[in-house]
Amino acid sequence: MKNCTRCKTDKPFTEFRVNARYRDGYTTWCSQCHRERNSSWAKENRERLSAKSAAWRDKNVESARAANRRFKIKHKDRLASLHADWAKRNRGKRNATSAKRKAVKLQATPAWANLQEIKEIYKAAALLGPQFHVDHIIPLQGATVCGLHCEANLRIIPAQVNVAKHARYWPGMFEQAQRQGDLFIEGAAV
Repeated sequence: MKNCTRCKTDKPFTEFRVNARYRDGYTTWCSQCHRERNSSWAKENRERLSAKSAAWRDKNVESARAANRRFKIKHKDRLASLHADWAKRNRGKRNATSAKRKAVKLQATPAWANLQEIKEIYKAAALLGPQFHVDHIIPLQGATVCGLHCEANLRIIPAQVNVAKHARYWPGMFEQAQRQGDLFIEGAAV
C-alpha cells in the first residue's frame, strides 16, 4: 500500500504510475488524481491547446488526416451511437436537411431520366451493403456546378470515398475548368 499525497488515501501500488525518478519507483499521486488534475489543466488552458493542435494540423496535414481516420475506425461504434443520439435530439434539423436534399434531388431530376434504371442502381448498391454508396459524379449541390439526378450521373463507389469527396470535386473537374478558361480569353477562337 502507498499513500497518495494529493487525495491522502492509502491505495495499492497498482494505482500509481511507474516512474524511476522516485525513490520507490512510483509517482506520489495516484492515477485517478493525475487524471483529474490533467483534465482540469486542459480545461483551464483550452485556447492554448487548441491553437497548438491547429498549428500542428496545419504543418502535418497528411498525418492529421491519418490520425483522424484511425480514430474514426477505432471508435466507429461509439461515434455511430453519438450521431444517433444527436439525430434524436435534433430531429427538426435532420428533417429540414432531409427535406432540402429531397427537394434538390427532385429539381435536379430531368423529365427524360430513366427512373427505373435509377432504382436499379440504388438496389444494386443496397445489395453490396452499407460500405457502398450511390454517388452523383457531378454533385447535385456543388459550389461551382450542379449535376443532374439521372442514371448517367450515378455510380456505385465505396462509402469512404464518397464521404471524403463531399460536393467538392468530380472526375476531370480540373481539366474541364482549364478548357473552359480558354473561352474567356480575349481574342481566343470559340
